[in-house]
Formats: sequence, structure tokens, C-alpha cells
Amino acid sequence: TAFPQAIGLSATFNPELMKEVSTAIAKESKLRGIRQILTPVVNLASDVRWGRTEETYGEDPFLTSVMGLNFVSSFENQGIITTPKHFLANVGDGGRDSYPVHWSRRYLEETHLVPFQKAFQQGKSRSVMTSYNLLDGRPSTANYWLLTEKLKKDWDFKGLVISDASAVGGANVLHFTAKDYGDASAQSMNAGLDVIFQTEYKHYELFIPPFLDGRISSERIDDAVSRVLRSKFELGLFENPYVSQKDIHELNKIYHKPLAEKTAVESFVLLQNNHQMLPISEKYKKILLVGTDAVDARLGGYSGPGNKKVSILDGIKDFAKNKNIEVFYSKGIDWNLKTFT
Repeated sequence: TAFPQAIGLSATFNPELMKEVSTAIAKESKLRGIRQILTPVVNLASDVRWGRTEETYGEDPFLTSVMGLNFVSSFENQGIITTPKHFLANVGDGGRDSYPVHWSRRYLEETHLVPFQKAFQQGKSRSVMTSYNLLDGRPSTANYWLLTEKLKKDWDFKGLVISDASAVGGANVLHFTAKDYGDASAQSMNAGLDVIFQTEYKHYELFIPPFLDGRISSERIDDAVSRVLRSKFELGLFENPYVSQKDIHELNKIYHKPLAEKTAVESFVLLQNNHQMLPISEKYKKILLVGTDAVDARLGGYSGPGNKKVSILDGIKDFAKNKNIEVFYSKGIDWNLKTFT
């Protein structure tokens, strides 16, 4: 089921509804055999120019904490590991992603760290994903203060720390804080990372040397492995690794569309209604929609293609067809803008 994007869920200002939604998603996930999800994004969207703003719960630490807590607890209660991300401060000045961030520790303690601490200590999240950016001159993925001192010691986090996709190598090719991939691997693991997340299996060849030549101690390797194994034992994956036909049958009976529609309605926020334009008076007989978003039926980032989608244009046409209202559409300017030099 495609529910509204995270920013829409947050706009409901309804924690109980978030709990209903997350419970529904968790049920669908578990019946498919999914036992860990790489979500939610509890970064604070401090700059709307950031391209991942829609994945967040907004800019407020309190609202983000409340929504994040009500999201992760449903999954953890159903035996699915949640992975709040991206640890930490994934958005830099001007909305730049994967960029150097130079914020004081006091500021981080009062803002960006708050939703993560709530997710771990109250929501019982058992995993966390590091971010691509630098934090005070060190990659978050290789930041000892962040991953070991703050997370594992101060907060007593017992779960596993996983990098964002290909983030470990960023120290070598993006931030230039490591001389090669092996050095980047050693720095990250020694800083407290437990899982190196890559996009291709053969990439292990780039990162394996320090595991074999002593640059990463056996104690650190044992700690990382134990955190992964503990999670697998807690999930019961060694006893019951697969879903059953009964699970598949149960999945096919699920119908969460009414909940998705209810959530979408609550996510709408009307900022102004000058001259009482809405709801549209029956005296108006023509409506013009402009822009490609009216026909694209977007489901948001990381979503699949969707089934039986209804675009804004089709939805309004269906609503207006028996009301003697004509609906017109104009493409206007699309997203494929040419670059002028």
C-alpha cells in the first residue's frame, strides 16, 4: 500500500494515525518476509532546498521525535528491525547533500540528535544508518565521537550501525580523509561502524584488507559480528528464515487503501483561503489545471510504479463529471528545463 510521503504523514500532526499507518506497513512487510527496514528518515529538514526533504518529518525536533517514535515502535513490536537515518545532520548549508557540516555539539544535542535518541531509547530501534556528510571534519561513517562515544557509550546502544550505500568509500573519493579504500574501511570500523553497505558483492575486495592485516582489531570485528548475530537470533531467522504459504494468503487479503486515503486527507494543509475560494462554488463551471504534476500521479521517492493510480487530473475529472463542470489541462513548464550558458 502506498501511503503519503513522510512529510505528508508529519503534516497530519496525528501521532495515533501515524501508529495506524506504521502498524499497517509493518504487517505487510513481515508477511513478505522483510525483517529489517532502512527507514525512517529522522533528519531535520533545516533547508527546503535539500532534495530529501520529502523523506523527513520536517524541521522541528519535537514533531520529528513524536512521529519517528510512533513509526519505529510498530515495527519493533512486530519483530522488524528499524533503521533511523541518516546519522547525523545529512543536510548542509544551502541544502547540499553529503556536504561538510560544521555545527557545534551543543546545537546537535539540542536538535539533530534528539529524534535519534528517542527512536533508540523509547522506540527500541535496533539499527542506525550513518550519513554521507562530514561532521566537524570527519565523515559521519568514520566519526568516533558520534558512533562510539555518543551512540554506543553515552546512549548504551546495543544494536548495529550500518553505513549508507557506498558511504565508507566516500572518505576516499569524496571527502579525502582517507588515502584509499582500505584506509577508509579501517577508519570506519575502528570508529564504530558494524556493517559496510555496498551495492555490489565484489566491492568487498576494496574494503577487506584491513580486516586481515591487523588494522582492525579482532575485538572490534568480534563486536561488530556479535551485534549482527544478536539481531538475527532475536528475529528468529536461524529457526524460521522464510515466510509460509499461510503468510502469502494472509497478505493477499489485506486491504489498507481506506487507511491510505484517510491519511492523505489528513495530510492536506490549507495555508490560506482568500475570498473563501475553497470549497469551489457551484457557480464556477470551468476548472483549469496547469503543470505535469497534475497527470504524473507521483507516489514519492523510493516508491514502485504503483497499481491503479489516479492522477490529480483524473480525480478532479471524476469528481466533476456529474456536476456540469468542465475540466481543462495545460502542461505548462515541465521539469526538463534546458541549461542556458
